[in-house]
Amino acid sequence: MKRNTIYLPVFCIVLSMILICVPVMAEGRGGGDGSGMGGGRNIDIASISAGLLSLKFILGGISALAGLILLRTTKINRNIRTLLMCVVFVLFGVLVIMRQPSPLEAVVDPITALATGGTITLKKATMLVFIGGLSVIGAKLFCGWVCPFGALQEIINRIPEQAPFGKKIKLPFKISNGIRISIFIISLVMVITIGIDIYTYQGILNPFELFDWHFELVLAVLVGAVAIASVFVYRPFCHLVCPVGLLTWLLEYLSIFRVRLNQGRCNDCKRCIRESPCPSVKAIVDGDKLRPDCFACGVCIDACPTNALAFEIWKPGANKKSD
Repeated sequence: MKRNTIYLPVFCIVLSMILICVPVMAEGRGGGDGSGMGGGRNIDIASISAGLLSLKFILGGISALAGLILLRTTKINRNIRTLLMCVVFVLFGVLVIMRQPSPLEAVVDPITALATGGTITLKKATMLVFIGGLSVIGAKLFCGWVCPFGALQEIINRIPEQAPFGKKIKLPFKISNGIRISIFIISLVMVITIGIDIYTYQGILNPFELFDWHFELVLAVLVGAVAIASVFVYRPFCHLVCPVGLLTWLLEYLSIFRVRLNQGRCNDCKRCIRESPCPSVKAIVDGDKLRPDCFACGVCIDACPTNALAFEIWKPGANKKSD
């Protein structure tokens, strides 16, 4: 606990200084966000690196880094997590800092461009690198600590079970992931055959349009359905539909930092499984090779009475349950 006492004030001071200095630095740079590079031409490592220095990516990186540090140094209970998700939603959703391209378009459009011979814009290539980079550093650091629509679903899911019809449901991962993969395959077939994808066509499955404040009927129905489902299911759009969630789930198997189980400390009380909204905890405790998405919320770590769970550097053979 002494380590936490030292780290957290230092972290808060550094974070405050960065938040104060970054807007000034961005203004001095002319506020460039890579938009002048449009069209997908001349996209290389240098241009993507320059794009990552824009304000929205710097703030997104700070948010993900803050999440990583908090997971590593302190316990995050569900109330603190909900407060942090409110900050993420306001910062990257209401204030539209992560506005255009949407994370969903950054994953889907490059696939469409490759399949149809189109171009990949610099903005979308940069967003894709940003999402992938954070996901390799730590499991779901983008989805769990930067994505505003994921944060909104998590906030709604905090409606207590005692409320009318507030009973929580954990979907079987094979079913939820099967649906998500099937939607992706259908979209891929549509791209190859008719040149459009199911996610962004008429905004049918793109709730990120919400953050452009486009209040159209299709969007209202989609967001309303996800909001209602979020009362019962933890991040339903992420688990059932989102192509970003599918990509980052795959990247979890390459992530440097992940939730790890210390077998020697675990007393098999199952408290982490009961208290965490995330269905991945049981798979982590059981040492399953196929694991549901872990959104790095830290609730299971906080719930563990023996400190058997931690967000640590992954090692080969970790979490294998002994017979």
